[in-house]
Amino acid sequence: MKVSQNWLTEMLGSALDTERVLERLTLAGLEVDGHETIDAVDKVVVAKVTGVQQHPDADRLRVCDVNDGQETHQIVCGAPNVRPDMTVALAQVGAKLPGGIKIRKSKLRGVESAGMLCSAAELGLGQDHDGILDLPSELVVGSPLHEALGLPDTVIDIDLTPNRGDCFSTLGVAREVATFCDIAFDEPSAEPCADRSGSPVSPKIDTPEVVPVFSAATVTGIDSAAKTPLWMVERLRRSGVRAISPVVDITNFVMLEFGQPMHGYDLDKVQGELGVRYADGEESLVLLDGKTITPDKETLVITDDSGAIGLAGIMGGESTMVDEHTTNVLFEAAHFTPSVMAGKARRYNMHTDASLRFERGVDAYGHERAQERAAQLLIEIAGGVVGPLFVERHTAHLRSRDAVVLRAARLAKVLGCDVASDEVTKIFERLGFGVAMSNGDWHVSPPTWRFDIAIEEDLIEEVARVYGYDRIPVKRTYAETPLAPASEQRVSEELLRDAMAARGYAEAVTYSFVDPRRHALLDIAAPGPELLNPISSELSVMRGTLLCGLLEAAQYNLARQRQHVRIFEIGRVFDGDRETVKMAGLLAGKRHHEQWSSKDSDVDFFDIKADLEALLATTGRSSAVRLERTQIDTLHPGQAARISLDDEDIGVIGALHPRVSSAFDIDNACIVFEIDVDAAFARRIPIAAPISKFPHVRRDIAIVIDEKIAVADVVDTIKKARSALIRDVIVFDVYQGKGIEPGLKSVALGLILLDSSRTLTDDVSEAVVADVVTALQDSHSAKLRE
Repeated sequence: MKVSQNWLTEMLGSALDTERVLERLTLAGLEVDGHETIDAVDKVVVAKVTGVQQHPDADRLRVCDVNDGQETHQIVCGAPNVRPDMTVALAQVGAKLPGGIKIRKSKLRGVESAGMLCSAAELGLGQDHDGILDLPSELVVGSPLHEALGLPDTVIDIDLTPNRGDCFSTLGVAREVATFCDIAFDEPSAEPCADRSGSPVSPKIDTPEVVPVFSAATVTGIDSAAKTPLWMVERLRRSGVRAISPVVDITNFVMLEFGQPMHGYDLDKVQGELGVRYADGEESLVLLDGKTITPDKETLVITDDSGAIGLAGIMGGESTMVDEHTTNVLFEAAHFTPSVMAGKARRYNMHTDASLRFERGVDAYGHERAQERAAQLLIEIAGGVVGPLFVERHTAHLRSRDAVVLRAARLAKVLGCDVASDEVTKIFERLGFGVAMSNGDWHVSPPTWRFDIAIEEDLIEEVARVYGYDRIPVKRTYAETPLAPASEQRVSEELLRDAMAARGYAEAVTYSFVDPRRHALLDIAAPGPELLNPISSELSVMRGTLLCGLLEAAQYNLARQRQHVRIFEIGRVFDGDRETVKMAGLLAGKRHHEQWSSKDSDVDFFDIKADLEALLATTGRSSAVRLERTQIDTLHPGQAARISLDDEDIGVIGALHPRVSSAFDIDNACIVFEIDVDAAFARRIPIAAPISKFPHVRRDIAIVIDEKIAVADVVDTIKKARSALIRDVIVFDVYQGKGIEPGLKSVALGLILLDSSRTLTDDVSEAVVADVVTALQDSHSAKLRE
C-alpha cells in the first residue's frame, strides 16, 4: 500500500514529520518497506508552446517557441507529442533535475536551445519517457511546477498484514498516524449532494446473506470530453495507480481515500435492472481486460437483464464499461462477505485492488460516504445531475459487533507489566473503539472497520502496540529444561542422518505436496489427500512417498552437471488421514568422484544395498533383514526387492524403471530405497557378554543346490537348525559353470564354531557340520560338492 504524506497531512489537518511517521507506523505493526521523497525542482515552470517548426538538419527534432510568462525561448525538442498551444513543464537554464542533469544553453545540430521540455521521468514523477508532460491548460503560465504538482512529497510504501484490511486506504493509515502521533482526528465525511433528481435505481439482490449491503446512484449529463485534474492524476500515480478517465479515476481515488471499492457503469449500456446473484455456471463473461471467462456456481456476478455484466468485487465487464462517449454514469458500491470473496480472484488467475480489499473486509457502513464523494468529484470535473442514492443494508447478515471483554488481570499477566487503567481506556478511545468499564474490566466495542477484533487477545495486542513495545520492560524468565529421555529401544533420527552423511549422502528437504501426475508414476504408494486450495496444479496432493521429491531433486542436480548424486530424506508421508514417517535414499550418476588412479562406473543395485545394510546395522538386527525379489512397476524388472525385518514388510529397494526415469527427465542410472522408520529402526537392546578365552573353529563346506533356491534361504536354514556352537555363517562363493550340472549352483559356506567354556575338538566340530549338512539335505535337497 503506497500512501502520499501530503494526502495524509491534508486528511489529518496537521503537519507531519516524515521520520516520526515512518517510525510510528512501523511500531504500530504497519511495516514500512520503504519511502521515496519527491523534491520540488527549482527553475522548472509551467510554460506554453506557441510555435513548432521542423529542425532544418534532423528529422526527429523540432524547434519550439516556448513562453514562460515573461519571455519566449527557443527550445529544441525531440518529443513526438509536442504541439502548438500545449502546456508543458519547462526546465529553465540553470535548473538541476533529478538524476543530476543540469540545464545549460546548448546547440543541437547547429540550432540553439535555451532550456528543456521535460517528461514525467525526467522530473522524477514516473517512468514515462514516451513524450513530454502534457499539463492541463488551465495552469497559470510562469507559475512554479511544484505548486501545481503539490511538491515536495514523500510516498510511503507500507507492507500490510492480511488482518489489517482497514489500512488499505489513506483514511485507515491516517487513523493509525493520528493514534500513534496523538493527533486529534475527526472522521471525514461527504456532504450529501443538494440536488438529487431523476429516476431512482433499484437493484435486485438475490443473495443478501453474502451481499448484505448494496448501493447505487447515477450521474447523468456529464461532459464526455472532461479530463481528470492534475492533482487527482498525481495522487493516483503516487499510490501506484495509472489515470485512465474521470469516471474510472474517481472510483479508484475513492477506493484509495476511503477503502471502499466502487465501479462505474455506462448507464446507457445497462439493460434493465441491476442485480447480484450467483453465476449459473454456463454464462460467458468478457471482462474489462478482454479476458473471457465462465464463472462457476460459487462466484457472485453483477447482472442486468442481459445476464452477467461483471465479476462481483473483482472486475467489471466489457459490455457496460465507460468510454470516451459516456455521458450517463451508474456508480455501484457494495459489501461482500470476506469468506465468500476469499480466493475467488485467484481462481480466475486475477488479482485486483478491489478483490484485495473485499477479501480482507470493507467497512459495511461507509457506502453513503463513498457514493457522495464520488458524485461530488464527478460533478466538479465533468458536470451532470446526481440521481437519488439507493442503499440496501441487511444488518441481520452483517458481522456481529458485540463487545469484547478485556480483564485487567489478564492484560497485566500477558504484558508482564501494569498499564494504568485510564491510559488503557484512552488507548481504546484513540483507536475509535467504544469502551465501558465494569468491575475493573473493559467492555470494548470495535468499530465497523476493524474486522480483526474478536477475542480478548486482540485487545491485548492493541494495548501493547499503542502503549509501545519499547515501553514494556524486559523480564528474564527461568524454567527447568530437563533432558528428554534417550531410549535404547529406538535408533534416533539424528543417528540415521549421521550414518547417511558418513556414507556420502546429503539430506534433502522436499515439499510435502507434489504433482499428482508424477506421483501416479510411482506405484510404491498411493498419493495422499488432495489439497482444497493448492499453490498450483503441480503441487495439489499430499505425498504418499518421499521418492517423488527426491527424484525431482536428483533431476535438478543432474541437469546441472552433477555427476555424483547421493541424497536422502526423512519425512512424513500421507495415506488418507494417517501419517507415517519414512526414510528414502537415492543414488544416481557415477559411483565415485573422478580420479586418476581408476576408471569410474555407474552406480548399481549393490551400492545402495550396502548403504542400506550399514544403516540397518545400527539396530543390531541386521541378521533379521531379508531382501526378496519382487515385481514393482516403478522399479526395473530383476532389480527390485521388498525389504522385510523379522518377516514384517518395511520397504522397497531397487533400480528405477527406464520409463519412470524418462518421465522425470533422468538419463543416468538411478537406484532408490524407501523404508518405514518406525518399523525398521526398533533397536535390539545390547546385552554385555564376556569374550571367549577359547579359539573359534572354522569349517568350510560346499553344497550343490537348485539355482532357484535363494542363498538367504540356505543361511536361514542353518540358523534355524544350528547348534548353539555355530556363531556365524559366511557365504564366500557362489559358482555355476564347468563341473556343475545345468540348473544347479555351488554355494561355499564358512561355519564359525565357538564354545566359550572349552576348546572344541575335531569330533565335536565334525558332528556339528554333519547336522548342518543333514538339515540342508532335508530342506533343500542339497548335496555336498566333491
